[in-house]
Amino acid sequence: MKPILRGRVAAALRAIALVLCSGLVMMATVKAHMMAAQKGTLNFAGQAAFLVLSVPVTALQGIDDDRDGLLSKAELSAHFDAIGAQIMAGAQLGGPGGALPLQLVMLDIAPPDNAPDQAASHLVVLGRFDLGQPGAAPDAPAALVSDDLRMRFSLFGARAGEQAQDITITRDKETQWMRLTPTDKDKRVLPGNGFVFSQYLRTGAIHVLSGADHILFLLVVLSSGWGLAALLGALTCFTAGHALTLVACVIGGVSVADRIVEPAIAATIVSMACFDLWSRRRPHPVPAAWRLLLVFVCALVHGLGLAGALHELTQWPSGSAAFALTLAGFNVGIELAQIGIAFLVMAAARLFQLRPGTQAWQRVMHYGSIASVAAGGFWLIARLALAA
Repeated sequence: MKPILRGRVAAALRAIALVLCSGLVMMATVKAHMMAAQKGTLNFAGQAAFLVLSVPVTALQGIDDDRDGLLSKAELSAHFDAIGAQIMAGAQLGGPGGALPLQLVMLDIAPPDNAPDQAASHLVVLGRFDLGQPGAAPDAPAALVSDDLRMRFSLFGARAGEQAQDITITRDKETQWMRLTPTDKDKRVLPGNGFVFSQYLRTGAIHVLSGADHILFLLVVLSSGWGLAALLGALTCFTAGHALTLVACVIGGVSVADRIVEPAIAATIVSMACFDLWSRRRPHPVPAAWRLLLVFVCALVHGLGLAGALHELTQWPSGSAAFALTLAGFNVGIELAQIGIAFLVMAAARLFQLRPGTQAWQRVMHYGSIASVAAGGFWLIARLALAA
């Protein structure tokens, strides 16, 4: 190649590089004003993953000189290296061989659009993770590194509204939404289907076992004294009811505010326990279909609460395979927890009836219904007061 031609090619390449860098800086500047607080994106492209984050200033140490909870341009300039080190330590993409290197492209404050010179409560970060393995050829497939990754994040702010970071992750046609919190700050990135199903199975079971109102309602349903077949019928109605509402909310877009759902759940406990007290006082047995219908209607209400919990935990877009596994795993986890509680209650009831006797067990159920009315009534009044 002639020297003149080589010079022209080199000049053209420098011009292209300058345009690309300028475009990157301009894009980053736009991101600084468009990125919502504590939101972020992680986009995989070839052998790199590009990270954009909005981080609260109060998550960083030793950079707020005037202690106003904000970061000015002067403070950013004075502590640029320290801020960069904290960002690289607090936002890590971990691979099979450890944390992948984060190359910071831009750090900038995000002041209000109408006052660009003011100090800001959030810092916008633009960085790049190198997915290429050390010594690998430039055209080596990135899947060697990017198929087993974890996101680790610890840059949470000191204020009440700064305790969560949402990150949208994309790779080809895959999309994942991730919420990181101080108690859940390490998550798998675009995991496999088996992991997704097992994760949400566990989440569904934990949600049931950690919800006092859900467990109390289930105990009321199980306190009827029915045999195994009738108890399984009640559990089936309960499952069908909340599963129907769960699907309607998550897939059909049905939405009910928590200020309505939470008091309604407490009301189901009161109504179910009052029904049992009333039915035991009747001279003739109440038709089983009446109770099953009430269980089903109350389960519709509980499904609204479960849907709200799943909506906050779902990490994949509707219609994707991972989303279907999320819904299936969550439901299976709920049912396994409920069946486990049912068999424990039945075993305890059988043991109680063998020793103190059936009459003593009936007294236990009677006073248990009264206690359930009191607990449900307390929750109902407290939740109505909070919703007012």
